[in-house]
Amino acid sequence: MTLLAACAPVETKVTEEENTHLLRGQHLLVQGDFEGALRENQEVLTRFPQNPPGDEALFNMGMIYVHYANPKKDFGQALHYFSRLKKEFPESPRTEEAKTWVSILETMEKARQKDIAIEKKMKELSAGQKNAHLRRGQQLLTQGDFEGALRENQEVLARFPHKTPGDVALFNMGLIHVHYANPKRDIGWALHFFSRLVKEFPESPHTEEAKIWVGMLETMEKTRQIDIEIEEKKRELRR
Repeated sequence: MTLLAACAPVETKVTEEENTHLLRGQHLLVQGDFEGALRENQEVLTRFPQNPPGDEALFNMGMIYVHYANPKKDFGQALHYFSRLKKEFPESPRTEEAKTWVSILETMEKARQKDIAIEKKMKELSAGQKNAHLRRGQQLLTQGDFEGALRENQEVLARFPHKTPGDVALFNMGLIHVHYANPKRDIGWALHFFSRLVKEFPESPHTEEAKIWVGMLETMEKTRQIDIEIEEKKRELRR
């Protein structure tokens, strides 16, 4: 009896301390202090690498790295933490959500690799295979002039709205709007151009790739909305 009485306060103290770290991490996340939120969750993971609430910390760290407002968001790091949660805590209530995120992030990475491969192929095409505007647009994109690249492709689309190379222009404009280095990237506009390509040029060699982008971007948008709704619910629960 004496031994149980002596042990009880220690267990309660540990639980309260870890809850404090998790709650503080959530509070810092709401305030936009992403690095602070990471530190709080890392503290929990360090103390509980194989037991709860280590699973909650892993999930939170993954969410921090994919947070749309995080200036240092890193999909690779997010995939790392969600994959760890999936592997190391198969019975966690967070595991199913982590599996969804792993699938989304792996799809995004595959699409990014395809994007890089397409750009490489376009650079390798001879000057005679693309008209002057498309070649100039690719050159501007390589130089980081995204607005200039958009203008060149818009010129092609204006001249060929219903036939090739208008399809190439639509595809390029979609890629420009999701380009990882574009400071004005816009998922909405990218989805618009890829959707137009799928609808207006069903026989284009770029249509299948455009369909992949449409599916991925729609998933990203739904996920972002779910993320926002979850944060709103959490804020309401704390009131």
